Amino acid sequence: MARSTGHTRPVITDVAKLAGVSAPTVSRYLNGTANVTEDKRVRIAAAIKQLGYEPSIVARALSNREMDSVVVFAANPSAFSTSATNHGAEAAARRLGFLLTIVSLDESDMSSVEARVRMGLSVRPAGAIVYEYDRSGLEALQYMPKDLPVVVVGGSFGDGDYQIINAERDGGRWMTLHLLDLGHHTVMYVGGGEGPSDNTRLNGWRDALEERGIEVPEPIIINDDRNELVRVGRELGPLKDVTAIFAGSDETAIAVMKGLREAGRHVPDDVSVVGFDDRGFAAMWEPALTSYTQNFHEMGERAFRMLHEQVYARRTGTAMPQPRVEVVQGRPCLRDSEACVAW
Repeated sequence: MARSTGHTRPVITDVAKLAGVSAPTVSRYLNGTANVTEDKRVRIAAAIKQLGYEPSIVARALSNREMDSVVVFAANPSAFSTSATNHGAEAAARRLGFLLTIVSLDESDMSSVEARVRMGLSVRPAGAIVYEYDRSGLEALQYMPKDLPVVVVGGSFGDGDYQIINAERDGGRWMTLHLLDLGHHTVMYVGGGEGPSDNTRLNGWRDALEERGIEVPEPIIINDDRNELVRVGRELGPLKDVTAIFAGSDETAIAVMKGLREAGRHVPDDVSVVGFDDRGFAAMWEPALTSYTQNFHEMGERAFRMLHEQVYARRTGTAMPQPRVEVVQGRPCLRDSEACVAW
């Protein structure tokens, strides 16, 4: 096995010498900043493998004036939607040799958003992905440099030139229409309130009722207080005209089902309950919870790929990709928590 000389670890000049090319050619091969002939690519790849060469991300940052990394700005990193999107983006970044840095934002402290954005951009990332899952993401977009490649995830259609959006509103509409098609006269909504965009499951619920000419009842808005959600279930239990509930999340659905059970109502015999997001425990619940899955992992993967297209075009001097919005569809997961109604 060939070994480098004069170094404890092989460096780029060792690769160049073994491959019979110049060091700048190896650099261009590593950075993807210009075309390298196939013959040279094969020789460089073989030299890298033979030497066990690992490119220095710091050296590459100094030569490129930016890091082979991408920063993600996202609030509430422990939330299911954020965590799953992160996993998808990180997987795509890893495949293309980029690092992914997560900068958390805090919707309860909007005054800190600008400082957090500046901190995330201080490492000279190649681009940024902004999750517009709440108001802090929308605020972060205001501080993005105009020449920085950026992809928006979520939000309303057209919030970014390059955007990955989930079909959340369509999902809410589908779940509500499904309950109406089972014979229910109306559907109650229990869950979180309005977000920073109009692409919400709550609006999808409204859309479905209006489409069928049904008066839209007042939604019951409660955010993540499970004791309160159980109480809501208990209060809805005695109301015999409440036969169908669309819960804004699977956790909400289960808490409401607990309250209904405590009030003596049975799911789905007396009340149909459906959730949203299709968490792993939904299928294991009793009764198994009907829900709607959103492919957040795919959203993260596609967001990074869309960003990388911009980064590559900027580094190679080629035409930037056309601005576009890509919609990631979800799908219903029908189980045992809803049933037909005979009036």
